[in-house]
Amino acid sequence: MKKNTQISLKVKLIISYITISLFLVISLITIARYIIYNQFEDYVLKNQAKNTRQIVEQVKKAYGNSTKLPNKALLNNIGQNAIDKGFAIRIEDKNDSILWCMDPSLCGHMLSDIEHNMNRLYSNFSGDYVEKSYLINSDGGNQATLILRYYGPFYYNNTEVEFISMLNYTFLIGAIVALVLSVVIGLFMANRISGPIYKVIDKTRKIEQGNYKDVIEITSNTKEVKQLIHSVNSLANTLENQTSFKKRLARDYAHEFRTPLASLQSNLEAMIDGIWEADKERLESLYEEILRLTRMVGNIDSLVSVEENIVLEKSNFDLKEFINKIVINFESILFEKKIEVQLEGPSPVLYADKDKIGQVFINLLSNAIKYSKENSLIQIHIQETKKNIIFSVKDYGIGIEKAEINLIFEHLYRTDQSRASATGGSGVGLAIVKSIVLAHGGNIEVRSEVGKGSEFIVHLPKK
Repeated sequence: MKKNTQISLKVKLIISYITISLFLVISLITIARYIIYNQFEDYVLKNQAKNTRQIVEQVKKAYGNSTKLPNKALLNNIGQNAIDKGFAIRIEDKNDSILWCMDPSLCGHMLSDIEHNMNRLYSNFSGDYVEKSYLINSDGGNQATLILRYYGPFYYNNTEVEFISMLNYTFLIGAIVALVLSVVIGLFMANRISGPIYKVIDKTRKIEQGNYKDVIEITSNTKEVKQLIHSVNSLANTLENQTSFKKRLARDYAHEFRTPLASLQSNLEAMIDGIWEADKERLESLYEEILRLTRMVGNIDSLVSVEENIVLEKSNFDLKEFINKIVINFESILFEKKIEVQLEGPSPVLYADKDKIGQVFINLLSNAIKYSKENSLIQIHIQETKKNIIFSVKDYGIGIEKAEINLIFEHLYRTDQSRASATGGSGVGLAIVKSIVLAHGGNIEVRSEVGKGSEFIVHLPKK
């Protein structure tokens, strides 16, 4: 059975912070150690050369102008000072015979300690014992040569070893502190980032269960998390509206279908029971009810058909001239309601599906006429920009409630005003309008105020 190897975002963030911190700390320590050690090695080499010169000068000074071996106490003092600095010294004559030598046990112990220290600090250190000779006195046939023996190419004395050890200890403490800080900061940042996300997950689970009312009220300084919270809240609001709309739709169509079906049922029962005669007039009435039901179902089918299979056959045509012809077709209705239509704007050439754009305009103009009062005005305005061709239909009729403006393009939605009106349609016209406009790559917006009218503005791209 396959195990679940998923890791939470919080754990991933903490691991990321720790990994990055360790990488940075190790990199900085490595670079710092490299620079400091190189600088320290240069310092040690310079100090070693300086000490060498001082020891040679001290031995020469001890000899002075004499060719005889200086006082052994003085030489022992110089030798002890040399040992403290990491040098073993002896003096030989011209035949390589030892004239004087510091206690070999002290020298051996000192050199052994230095070798041990260097191998402990540098596991791959390729050091070895080095001897250098310096001529001290050669007057009168007598010759004295100072032999300096030390561990090379460079070495650290006890003080320098303590400094290096302290430096390594400081780096170790720094690494541990950085690691602890990275864990603490990682936990803090992980909680800051993942906390809101867990809230969003909890909200989406509630949405999955059908609870859309609770809003995520937490805030975040992270742009993406803030957008995620806003999107989930918007989704919940949209789903709540759609659920409400579906319930309303079900009630509306139950009501719409119930009336003609009840009429059909009662009339047919009366005919079957012999109460009414199945004459031509009654059959025609029943037939009209059946046609009404057919039209209602047909409206739903036409909406689904338009949205699922919009095939555009585009061509160039004069938009203003095309709109003017459609307005002429409505002259009788406009005359009956005493409505004046004003068409304003340029005559741009639009590249679009002429029939479908005609369907859009007919729907908008038809609605404007339906919801306009007698002796009113409908304004049609055409505008051309660099990228778009825009036309709008504005009426001064009953208007639309602000809460319903975002719903009027929903399938089968009708406002309370249109439902109460005798001219109330099936509620599919504006849904079809929106589908056609979107298929052309455009968009449609609505501006409306109850009692003052509505304006529908269609934006269509030139290309």
